[in-house]
Amino acid sequence: MTPILFNDFYLATDSRIGAWSVQTELPTGEQINNANVIVTFFLNEGWTLNAICGILGNMQAESTINPAFIQETNRYRLPNSAADLTDVPNDVMKNFYKEYYGVTRKAFAIGLVQWDGYSPSNGENQQKLVAYAIRNNYNWYDGVCQLYRLRGEWQQDSVYHFFNPVTIGGVRYTFDNYVTSRASPVDLAHAWQAGYERNAGGLGFRGTNAQWWYDYFDSGDAPEPEYPEDPEPEDPEKPIPVDPLPPLPPGMEYLPAWLFYAITKKRKVKRPCRKI
Repeated sequence: MTPILFNDFYLATDSRIGAWSVQTELPTGEQINNANVIVTFFLNEGWTLNAICGILGNMQAESTINPAFIQETNRYRLPNSAADLTDVPNDVMKNFYKEYYGVTRKAFAIGLVQWDGYSPSNGENQQKLVAYAIRNNYNWYDGVCQLYRLRGEWQQDSVYHFFNPVTIGGVRYTFDNYVTSRASPVDLAHAWQAGYERNAGGLGFRGTNAQWWYDYFDSGDAPEPEYPEDPEPEDPEKPIPVDPLPPLPPGMEYLPAWLFYAITKKRKVKRPCRKI
């Protein structure tokens, strides 16, 4: 499937959209586009670039920064092995990845941070990202939906404990002090992995990738990505966010993330702005 542009994110159900683990060369244009959207969104929420890049280093390992990424396990059971987004609408995905081991439910992971597990919805347990999307009139693979879900987890963490407090480099992190931290992107990647992803694998390359993204966005000289030729048009019936962000200051609506960040730091930049 050729990656399509949907709600500002490039996405594809297969694993070929920038599938790499350790950063050794420029990522794909789709990945740079998606990272740009993510950074701009969370900078507007008051999160530090350090913290966001710690998350990007993990997203890179979890989903290749692709909102439509589906965990490889048992993909073959999906219609047409999920060759196209039309094969995996909400109604297919909400209960598909469910296996019972006694009384324990297991859900295979989907989306930017590979959400798994189930949530009660309309009297039944459904895959939690899909259930959230259905409640808020989104498609599960919509990157905007997933950013709102992640922001909501931060806002509700004290009740639902999405982030398990961890100590990295002698600093104890909660969700709240993680997002405002100016620790190294490497430490923050490890904190996010241990506290949020709760995954013990790939510790080194997650930090390496987080540092790469930080250097990219902090430099003010980030190279232009090469986008795929003739991408499919954005869905004209994309869902309207149910909890929209406050508007950006006049004239800042179309700034790329690196320039938005540079302006907030009151530092000179060397490139003209471009639309995300």
